[in-house]
Amino acid sequence: MLSQRKEMKTKGLLSTAASIAATAMVIRTIANDFFPAEITNYFSMRLRSLSHRFSSQLTIVIDEFRGHVVNQVFEAADAYLGTKTATPSIQRVKVGKTDKDNNLSLSMDRGGTLVDVYENVEMKWKLVCSQVPSHNHGDINSSQRSEVRHYELSFHKRNKDLVIDSYLPYILERAKLMREENKSIKLHTVVYGRWDEDEVIFKHPMTFNSLAMDWELKRAVMEDLEMFTNGEEYYKRVGKAWKRGYLLYGPPGTGKSSLIAAMANHLKYDIYDLDLADVRNNSDLRFLLLSISSRSILVVEDIDCSIELENRESKEAEAHSNQGDNQITLSGLLNVIDGLWSCCGEERIIIFTTNHKKRLDPALVRPGRMDMHVHMSYCNASVFKQLAFNYFGIRDHGVFEQIEKLLEEVNVSPAEVAGELLKKNSNSNAEAAFQGLLKFLHEKKEKGEEETVNIPSSVQFSTIFINQSSRGRGRGRRGRGRFRHSGR
Repeated sequence: MLSQRKEMKTKGLLSTAASIAATAMVIRTIANDFFPAEITNYFSMRLRSLSHRFSSQLTIVIDEFRGHVVNQVFEAADAYLGTKTATPSIQRVKVGKTDKDNNLSLSMDRGGTLVDVYENVEMKWKLVCSQVPSHNHGDINSSQRSEVRHYELSFHKRNKDLVIDSYLPYILERAKLMREENKSIKLHTVVYGRWDEDEVIFKHPMTFNSLAMDWELKRAVMEDLEMFTNGEEYYKRVGKAWKRGYLLYGPPGTGKSSLIAAMANHLKYDIYDLDLADVRNNSDLRFLLLSISSRSILVVEDIDCSIELENRESKEAEAHSNQGDNQITLSGLLNVIDGLWSCCGEERIIIFTTNHKKRLDPALVRPGRMDMHVHMSYCNASVFKQLAFNYFGIRDHGVFEQIEKLLEEVNVSPAEVAGELLKKNSNSNAEAAFQGLLKFLHEKKEKGEEETVNIPSSVQFSTIFINQSSRGRGRGRRGRGRFRHSGR
């Protein structure tokens, strides 16, 4: 009996609801037929406003553009929500990839809805897309696009402070980290006095794991980079611009360029390769510095060879001008890397390379300008073992001891050793490659001894003195790569 009453009551409610809906449709049809659109729109807006006033939900609208500039909150939300596309609430997903991306990019499709949970609070997202009439030229962005997009974020009103103060900043930070992980490193160079507009993707495969460099020296550089990237508060506290200078010096072929590539890949920093000969004067140099993005590496290779930097203390500075139209002065370069203009940008690394450190003006390499001096020396046991592992996947071999002993007696660059190993670049030819390297080192040693015998006695003494001072206590052992730094 009770079940029959409940069934009749349910049917009555459904019948009433259907009648109300039908009545509403009739009223809407009559209103559209007999009342102007302005009046119906007015009443529609008032009804929506009234419903929102009594609703417990609050909706934040995030437009794709703010004026002519892309809205960073929209970009961040688009990237963040792409990581949430596996949730059951979303049914359509867009996927894409450009040359600048390392991974596939996922995002919500138009009209899609997604529910995210943050600190046990439900956040409902909706992507709304509106078609833009072809004659609408009021907005430069809409005139160039077929649609205008915005996100609607809905949540309970009591969580407004949580969303504004915590949730949205969290999304911005997450999106920033995602961009860094997916970022392709770009290589820039100077073209007609300006950084090139065409982005060149830097695809150098070198990493610290594969870098053939003395292990202790490599570890010191990596630790220094780690302190630098985490040192924002430190630099603010001591009142210094957030930048770091590295001087890489040593003979040719010792891995200076490879170290730069490993640093860029490790930090995910863009590289700005600056040839001072392409810059006309100090003003252009200053402009180039201001055009460099934060989180980047400025590289000046072979700084002692690119142009003649006049010594500020030289009385003949005015008499000897730079080559051609180049009017860069040492003073101008110093002001750019360590003057007032150097603080225009954050988290920048400046690297100078040279084969002849003694040719550089002391003011150019002092602490505060070149904070860490890294001596890239000749090949030693540590460097050779890394090269052997890179080319053949071998960490030990019967001939390693002989090769390491010869490396202590012969000045040979890592590039020369790599060149010998490359001649037999398959695992099956490892034995032949090591034997070929042994032969090469023996021949180089014998050649060096013959040249020493033929040198006049006065010069021979000077040569022996220099070799002993560099190898340490006259034992014929060459010191490994050395470094000097001035703290942070």
